[in-house]
Amino acid sequence: MNTRRSDLDWLRVLAFGLLILYHSGMAWSGWPWHLDSAESLPWLREAMRFLNRWRMPLIFLVSGGAVMLALGQRTGGAFARDRLRRLLLPLAFGMIVLVPPQVYAERLYSGQFAGSFLDWLPQALVGIYPHGNLSWHHLWFVAYVLVLTFVLLPWFLWARTERGRAVQATVARTMGRFFLHWSMALPLAASILWLAPISRNPNGLFGDWHGLVYNGVLLLYGGFVFGTPDMLVALNRQRWLALVVGIASYVLLYTIFFQGQTLPRIASADRPAYALLSGINTMAWLFAAVGFANRHLTMRPRFLGVATEAVYPFYMIHQTVTVIAVYWLLKLDVPSVAGFLVAAVATFGVTTLLYAGLVRPLPLLRPLFGLKRA
Repeated sequence: MNTRRSDLDWLRVLAFGLLILYHSGMAWSGWPWHLDSAESLPWLREAMRFLNRWRMPLIFLVSGGAVMLALGQRTGGAFARDRLRRLLLPLAFGMIVLVPPQVYAERLYSGQFAGSFLDWLPQALVGIYPHGNLSWHHLWFVAYVLVLTFVLLPWFLWARTERGRAVQATVARTMGRFFLHWSMALPLAASILWLAPISRNPNGLFGDWHGLVYNGVLLLYGGFVFGTPDMLVALNRQRWLALVVGIASYVLLYTIFFQGQTLPRIASADRPAYALLSGINTMAWLFAAVGFANRHLTMRPRFLGVATEAVYPFYMIHQTVTVIAVYWLLKLDVPSVAGFLVAAVATFGVTTLLYAGLVRPLPLLRPLFGLKRA
């Protein structure tokens, strides 16, 4: 349980790489973001809409698998202390150091503040965003994984016991044999149907009942899928079926509900059908991603080890670089397509330099970005 899995690490690296590319295009998507261009790119928005079906679910899924591997044979207390070091410390550091430049750029661009960053700095931690300035912005994912890991820790501890492994193996074999793993879409659909309408404060933790349940279920799924070889065998075998279901269900979602609308509205009468189709679609893409990765991403080149270690710091740093780059691109009226491309290149390039030049080699900085000192 404590050895690294190549397929899991490949999925983590690819998923977070897509996340960074995704954020580079948000200003031109036509959806509200921290900085918005007056001109949007419909083709970019549609590509991002497709990624939304599985981008964050895949990250939570692989995070659940990573929790099971990281837990190993450690005691619950030792694991909890490690999670606080790996999650709470970077979250606090990010909110105090990495996020304020993003909020400052937003205030400057919207005309809510005029002056230098040093002039604005005394306000950086005053009030809760969006009315105030204290925020975790893109680091909401770290906050959710931290809270959900502690809430679900009893289940993870049971799942690693001999009894837990035996029960999961039996369930996985039954699911794979009779295609019952598709029922895993039902809790996601139920959350969309019943919790999403009564939830508030998306990605803000408090009041986000849908986000907590939906992503908590995906964390559990990740521990189950990557902790049961029989489930991986089934997804490997049925990977093409999952891909076909993913394509077909997305075509239906787009044709019936999205139709190119920037922010489609789902009528109350249509919500049950939308919720079920959405749950099936998301799970299909996740099953396909895991199945193909388990089948083909089995090699472990040196790049994968380097990239796996870099993922967390890259995630923490990247949006600050993106927001600053986008601020200047919008101020200079750079054309939309060129702006998106420059933002993407600048984000990956500058983040690489900061990670390789500062974070990775300096022992004092490494823990602040979730890395071990050595």
